[in-house]
Formats: sequence, structure tokens, C-alpha cells
Amino acid sequence: MSLTREKSQATSEDLKKRKCVLCAGDFQFLWKVGGHSRHVWNYESCNRCGWIRLAVDPSDRTWRKNAYPTSYYGDGYSKFSGAIQWLRELSARRRARELARFFSKPGRALDIGCGEGLFLESMKKLGWRVGGCETSGTAAQRTEERIGRPIHRGEFETMSAPPEPWDMVMLWHVLEHVSKPESLLRWIHAAMAANALLIVGVPNADSWQARLFGPHWFHLDPPRHLCSMRLSHLRRLAREAGFEEIEAHHFSLEYNPFGWAQSLLNAMGFKRDAMYEALKSQFQLSPGQRPRWSIRALAWFLLGPSIVPAIFEAAARRGGTVAVYFRKKE
Repeated sequence: MSLTREKSQATSEDLKKRKCVLCAGDFQFLWKVGGHSRHVWNYESCNRCGWIRLAVDPSDRTWRKNAYPTSYYGDGYSKFSGAIQWLRELSARRRARELARFFSKPGRALDIGCGEGLFLESMKKLGWRVGGCETSGTAAQRTEERIGRPIHRGEFETMSAPPEPWDMVMLWHVLEHVSKPESLLRWIHAAMAANALLIVGVPNADSWQARLFGPHWFHLDPPRHLCSMRLSHLRRLAREAGFEEIEAHHFSLEYNPFGWAQSLLNAMGFKRDAMYEALKSQFQLSPGQRPRWSIRALAWFLLGPSIVPAIFEAAARRGGTVAVYFRKKE
């Protein structure tokens, strides 16, 4: 889910001087993590609050090339294929029905970083007027085909003020891709109607799987995720942007079991996130890599048992990913 990258021409020295967005603390080296390519990425953590960031300048061309290659969005009409795509579509429909219960009648919904438009398509079928924002041309085209209208192609900062305020805004696994999440949340607050609903899904750096696997955790997703936040970090960002929390959900069948399975393989020394890449609709084998069917078979073998730790971490309020619902405060 690509979204925004800073336009500034910050130097590496500027990066070292940047303070934590939450507490103005200083950053110190944490990990070296290999990505999907041969590039190794440095991670830093705040010495006060524990905020984790990828130590890159988001405007750097090397970062852009490694973060969002053409293959990231899969091939054809969807990012994934088969049962994985079916699960994503099912999750989007369930999410839409769940959120619609907060409203007496359909309104206007915006999905920032909307990907291929599964959520917007589901909301439109429920009678909502929908809009999207996406930087990937491939993903944006899929969304437009699904909802039958254009969306904003580009960064959220380049969006015009809406003719009517939004009643619901979705940030589904997007905030971690953003160089300035606090700016995005303030922008959303200004574009929303009174008492509008904001939904934020993010990986949880305070989860059991994150703490157990550390630099091998799947949801670090180098080099795309520019930050890795705890639930407490998200709550503080939202509160300072003018939102109040309604509820938080710690279990996701779509994300959390997979986080356990892929993190385990990463820790065992397999090529980073190889199972995830193999499940995409566009997949090419590297020299010496196992055939696609064998990697997919391994995925299904691991995903079933991985539901068990995902359930237990969610029960302990330490889910690998969290979905938090916020209301706009005036």
C-alpha cells in the first residue's frame, strides 16, 4: 500500500538530526535488516519512547526503486490470486459491513492508500459514495475499474479539499508507509465531517510476534514501512490530531497468522518474505529457488497452526496488527 514520501531534498546528515515525531527524542541504531533485494537497511529506535524508523531519506531514488517495484502490485486484476485473494475480498466485505453499523444511513467514505479498491467496492455496494487516493498507477486503475469512477492518483497532500466533508476515512495498513504520519492525520481531521469515523490498521510493534522475532518480523516489511509503531504510539498520534478512540481490535485472520508463519521462516534463514512473494499473482523464481507450488504448499502447511498463537496474542491485547476506530473531536 504505497502512499506518500517526502518531497524535501533532505540529506543523510539531515536525517540524523531529525527528532522523534512523538517525543522529540534522539534515535540510536537498532538493527541491520536485509530486504527483498540484496540491499541491507538500517533501523533506529527512539531512546525515549521506542518509536522505530527505517533510516532512509524517503525522497532517495534508491529507496523508491527498492520499495515499490512493478512486481509489488502483482499481475492482472489483483495483487494476489486464489484463496489469498478470496480471503482479502471477504475481509473487505466484512470490514465494510462492520463499519456501516456506526451510521444510520450511507454517507461519504474515503480510502487513502486504497490499493486495488476492495474496500471501496464493498462500501459502494452498501450505498456509500466513495473516493480513493493511491500513488500506484496499477493499483489506481484497478480501483477505478471496480468503483466505476476516477480516484486521486498521487500523494494525499496533492488532493483538493472535498466538496463535502468525509463521513468515514480508512487508513488500512497505510500509516506505516508515510514519512510524516502526524501530518496525514491532521489533514484527515480537517477534511472530515463532525463526529466522522477514522479507521486505522497498522502492524503492532508491541505484539508478541514483533517482540519474539525482532528484525525477522514480517511486518517490518523493509524497505516499504518507514516506521514501526506500538499501539500507544498510534493512540498518541491520533489524540494529538484531534481524535478520540472508540474501540481497538487485535485479531486479523487476514494478517496475523501470516505474520507468525512468515516471521518464523525469516528467522530460520529462508529468503526474506519468500512465502509472501510466492503468493502474489505475479511471481518469478530466483536462480536455485524452489518451484512456486512447493512454496505455496509450505505456506498452507504453516498458516493453519499459526492461527493458534495469533488467537492467544489477540486475547492478551498484543495482536500482530491492530485496527483502531476513532471519532473526530471538534
